[in-house]
Amino acid sequence: MEKSRMNLPKGPDTLCFDKDEFMKEDFDVDHFVSDCRKRVQLEELRDDLELYYKLLKTAMVELINKDYADFVNLSTNLVGMDKALNQLSVPLGQLREEVLLGLPCLSHWRQGLHPDEQ
Repeated sequence: MEKSRMNLPKGPDTLCFDKDEFMKEDFDVDHFVSDCRKRVQLEELRDDLELYYKLLKTAMVELINKDYADFVNLSTNLVGMDKALNQLSVPLGQLREEVLLGLPCLSHWRQGLHPDEQ
């Protein structure tokens, strides 16, 4: 099964890490920090992580706000849908009963048309 790939927000080119590292299935925080420490001081790593965290937080809020409007529209459209579905349940139940009552007649009629099929 193919996993869908989330698009992370692009950070500044000056980050001391590759943001795509976080999305790897085998991501290991200890390895990540150790690898970054080979290139930069811990303070710079912390600052870059804080910067990217703020970017992610902003992107998440924007995504929620965008989808929230769709959610509100959907829920508004569903108001009263339960009543409409309940009104259909009685006629559908009656139709089901009529079909079930008619099945033996259809079976008998079919046997009359094709007596050799049992």
